[in-house]
Amino acid sequence: MKNDSSQKNKKELQSEQTRQQIIEVATKLFARKGFYGTSIFDLTQAVGLTKGALYHHFEDKDALFLAVVESVQDTWGKAVANEVVSVKGSLEQIGILFEKHAELLSKNEFMCLVMSNLMSEMESVNPKYSSILEDVYEEFVLFVEQIVKAGQSSGEIRPDVDPRLLSLNIVGILKGIGCYPKLKRIPVDRIAMADSLKKVLLDGIKV
Repeated sequence: MKNDSSQKNKKELQSEQTRQQIIEVATKLFARKGFYGTSIFDLTQAVGLTKGALYHHFEDKDALFLAVVESVQDTWGKAVANEVVSVKGSLEQIGILFEKHAELLSKNEFMCLVMSNLMSEMESVNPKYSSILEDVYEEFVLFVEQIVKAGQSSGEIRPDVDPRLLSLNIVGILKGIGCYPKLKRIPVDRIAMADSLKKVLLDGIKV
């Protein structure tokens, strides 16, 4: 029985690893080619699986779309949001937000690109998926807005700043840092960009 259980756990682990590999490959392909531009053949070739093996983990490409979005949210939540809420003080939280967001996207540049490209792709062709992606960004804005409002209540952040507009600007800046394209003659250092903007922003909004 113990041996059977061990084999089962090993198979479950291998299955989860394969599933995660498919999601990672899909993220890169969706970022480069778009959801509709990526075929099942593209996915099977990139992952090295048969069509049947792919469908064992995802019943169709739509399920994979949802898995990619969920994976981006989950990864960002663990690497960024959890770090932000672990510190006290709104100004420090905003500083950590910039730092951890830039660090994450320096290692996973396709995370920002896939969300941005999918939003553009779905806007006029798939209202359902467009709404799902909009919800992700709205949650991001509301997360930042709560920090700003808390900072205003505690006297850390200027009361004359509109918290919604400031939050929208912060999210826009972070999106820009994460989705910034690689340039031939100008090296892009997302962490340095975030650090530079963070200093200017915090100086401008603190009391």
